[in-house]
Order: sequence, then structure tokens, then C-alpha cells
Amino acid sequence: MKLIFSLALLLCLAACGGAGGGADGAPPAQHAEDVIISESQMGEGKWLLTAADADFYQAAEGSYVTMRGPNIIFKTGGEAGSSLTAREGHYDFDKNLIALSGAVRGANAREGVELETETLFYDTQTRLIWTDAPVKVKRGGVVVKGVGLKTNQDLSEIEIFKQKTALPQNIKDFRAATVNL
Repeated sequence: MKLIFSLALLLCLAACGGAGGGADGAPPAQHAEDVIISESQMGEGKWLLTAADADFYQAAEGSYVTMRGPNIIFKTGGEAGSSLTAREGHYDFDKNLIALSGAVRGANAREGVELETETLFYDTQTRLIWTDAPVKVKRGGVVVKGVGLKTNQDLSEIEIFKQKTALPQNIKDFRAATVNL
């Protein structure tokens, strides 16, 4: 009887383990698919984080989640305002920090802004987004490239460091472009 129970427990642990491991090589405490994590304040949604799948870890250094296919939607007045997507993500619950990596894209249709980089960070407490990596921002007909960026979560106030700007050749191309969220 003990052998059957031990075998069943071993199979359950193996099924929950998932691929990969934490910083110390430990298996995740939980694996989940179609993950949704959100933050609300006074009954109003502030941001919504979805991921294709995720591994949740509880370690001595804190609790965190690693994600594949993360998408963050920032809300303003309950409406979707801007979004960030990437191939991978890491959310450190104790540090209130979300890190996105691999083909990171950001957009805000209302502001007519699109951004591209390889790594991006979002602090859920200060509500700031930043990177030290090369970045490309499109707004209207203007393309600005730089190394490093700091912005608010709706991408309306963007500061780009070490920048190079490309203006359109024709003035009629200097207009707000359609942006897909």
C-alpha cells in the first residue's frame, strides 16, 4: 500500500514539475496555462497580465513567476490604453517588478505610438517602464532610435536616451499612424 501511495505521489509531483527550474534549479511550485494576473484599485482595473503558460516559484529569495508569451494591458478609466507583449517574462512579486524579454513590443493606439526593444521592465509600484537596451519608437511619421528609454505606462511621455531621429521625406507622411494593440 505504501509503495502505491509513494508511486502516486511521485507521479503527481512529476506532472506538476513542468519544464525548467528556478534560480536554484528547483522545480516550480505550480505550472499553469492561460494565466491571468491583474491589479485593481478602488474596483477599477489598472493592468492585466496574461500569458500562454507560466511557472510559479516560491523560494528563499522570494516568490516569482516565469512566463511564455506575456501580454500586459494597461487600463485608463477602465478602458485598455496601451499594451506590451514579449516572448518571455518574469514577475518578481516581492520586488513588484515585471521583466519582459525577446521581441518586446509596445503600443498605444490613442497616442499613435509603437515601440520595439529586446528587454523592458515595468515597476508596478512606481508605474514606470524602462530599458537600457536599444529601442525604436514610432509616432506619427517619426521614427526615433536610441539606447535606453523611460516612460509612463500609457506611453504618452517617453524619454529616449542616446537618440537618433528620422523624419519623413514628405510632409503628408508626417501624420498619426494607425496602431494595432
